[in-house]
Amino acid sequence: MNGPKLLTSTQAARLAAVAPSTIKRWADEGRLPSTRTLGGHRRFDRAALSRFLRDQRGSDAAEPLLNAWIEALVSGHRHDVDAKLLEARWRLGSWGRVGDELGTALEDLGARWAAGGVSIAEEHVASETLRRALSRIGDTLPTHPEGLRCVLACAEGDDHTLGLALAELCAIELGWTPLWLGRRTPPEEILGVLDSLDVGVVALSASASSTDAPRLAALAAEVGAGCRAHGADLLLGGDGAWPAQPPYGVRLRSVSAIADHLAARFPRRIR
Repeated sequence: MNGPKLLTSTQAARLAAVAPSTIKRWADEGRLPSTRTLGGHRRFDRAALSRFLRDQRGSDAAEPLLNAWIEALVSGHRHDVDAKLLEARWRLGSWGRVGDELGTALEDLGARWAAGGVSIAEEHVASETLRRALSRIGDTLPTHPEGLRCVLACAEGDDHTLGLALAELCAIELGWTPLWLGRRTPPEEILGVLDSLDVGVVALSASASSTDAPRLAALAAEVGAGCRAHGADLLLGGDGAWPAQPPYGVRLRSVSAIADHLAARFPRRIR
């Protein structure tokens, strides 16, 4: 877990309990500070957003949704977390949107840990409780017998699989057949799968702990060359130091963006 990060318009909207268009309007009006990425996308500083909301509401900004997620995860009660995940899927309509909401909650949990408001033990309990809950739910979802294969792997040296687990739920929901390679996957193993099986997408995840940009660029280039040769898409996800514009493939920064790509690539959704 890491300290506070810049928020997308969607993440800021969820924290503020408003529509993304409202966040963008506040930024256009100069009321809410923002920066832009090289690609022109807005980013909002969490602390600045909190100050803005306090000014707007006249008191500390309430974050009931995030608080509920964090309370459930830190408690370690499996049934509570399972219930919250299923409720969120019903409320938001897709696992991609659930992933975005969870991502915001985990970022907030990281900020609390960095500030000393959450202990290391509580953070570990929260992460493991969520990992197990996602695994249980994934095991209950039916896979499509004719689904294209989607390889799911963490960058070599990366142990963080929560984002990958959410991507797996999206893949299953959208009719893909996931091949889980998981943590610390050497590139030669991914290339071996491409050589032996018909694969439509390779999704590589690198967490914020993966800060070696040259190493990740080399990994993206190596796996990207294999994907290009076999006609497979390459998706680079997570907060790691991936190249913004890889030589092959696409850099995606949210679970819903991964889900959108999978839906466009293979438009067959299991109801």
